[in-house]
Amino acid sequence: MSLDLPRVLPQIQQMGETAARRFRELAQRVPQARAALGAAAGLAPDEWARRLERAGKDWRGARPSHEPLDSARPAPPHPDRLDVIGADGSQVYPDRHAAALYFLVNIGSLHLIHGSGQPPSAASVPRLRFEEGDLFDDFHGLIGAEAVQAERDIAEMAELARLASAVAAPPSLALLDNGLLLWIALEEREIGRTRVEAYLKRYWSSMKELKSHAVALAGFVDRPRSADVLSLLHLAELPWEEIDRDRLRQTPYLGLADRALFADRLAPGQRSALFVDGSPVNKRFDAEGFQVFFFYLRTGADDSIARVDVPAWVAEEPDLIDIVHAGILEQCRITGIPYVLVRAHELAVVGQGDRERLDDLLGIELVRNGIAPRGSRKAESKRWTSQRKRHSL
Repeated sequence: MSLDLPRVLPQIQQMGETAARRFRELAQRVPQARAALGAAAGLAPDEWARRLERAGKDWRGARPSHEPLDSARPAPPHPDRLDVIGADGSQVYPDRHAAALYFLVNIGSLHLIHGSGQPPSAASVPRLRFEEGDLFDDFHGLIGAEAVQAERDIAEMAELARLASAVAAPPSLALLDNGLLLWIALEEREIGRTRVEAYLKRYWSSMKELKSHAVALAGFVDRPRSADVLSLLHLAELPWEEIDRDRLRQTPYLGLADRALFADRLAPGQRSALFVDGSPVNKRFDAEGFQVFFFYLRTGADDSIARVDVPAWVAEEPDLIDIVHAGILEQCRITGIPYVLVRAHELAVVGQGDRERLDDLLGIELVRNGIAPRGSRKAESKRWTSQRKRHSL
């Protein structure tokens, strides 16, 4: 055992006390946020436009949509028949200490037809990437975790598009276990503009395919930590002359998440108003016709609050929003998380044992091709020291 638990125990006790105090302090801020939401809902659209312009292009809070800010929408009826598809991914990162460079993305997916009585259809699709164009960025450096995660996200969206085209029929709901924005768009300086643009084009191509089939696409975020709506409420509260970068950062809701506000406001099954994601990445999505909106949903499972991302073609079509709303609630009825995503994750996960068997197979192939496989000295020493040892007396 390398962790000296007796030494860390006093720190754990202190952390518990701090966490309890912070929880009480944050709970006292919720009534203020609730009142701020009611007041902000009364602002006219032109006043919002003035305040958002004054906040500046670097401000990242949520933006109002066409729905009243203080909406609490009840659950719509679930369709008698609904195609539901979900995809989730796992990855193995490249290891510069291994015998050969590669990374792996494994995508699990599930397709079920609610109301049909048919068994679900499951799939697991691994993709091993080892070509130089896959492994190195525009600056000739080995790609990092962010690039591999982008490959995973792109593959998840592509799998949804494939299933929508091959097996799903309207009405249909497609779910990802994540938000919809591709955050690699913020990494141009680190990995290069050419690679980032290529990632985005592949991702948008799959979204375009889903849109062409009128699929209700949504990204499900369990236990969200974002405070975008609270940032919007702070903007609404500030006197006009105090709206500047410094005051916008001095929010009275620091440490509070949006979900605390909506847990206090939404009844089981209800969703909040739609909001526009304020991230600069969303501006690029908007330019392609895929602007991302979101709402908060009280799923009814342990009173949990989820954040749900939807693209513009869903946000602007009431029937599609209702499919997302009703479909997710039904999917969450047993597990608290959409069932198709739970199963997709089980199909996608790559464990340590899988990684070791993959490396063993790779070693066999290297030998077959006349190469003696050997990792770095550091890799060998880690393998030795990580093995559990039993010493007899």
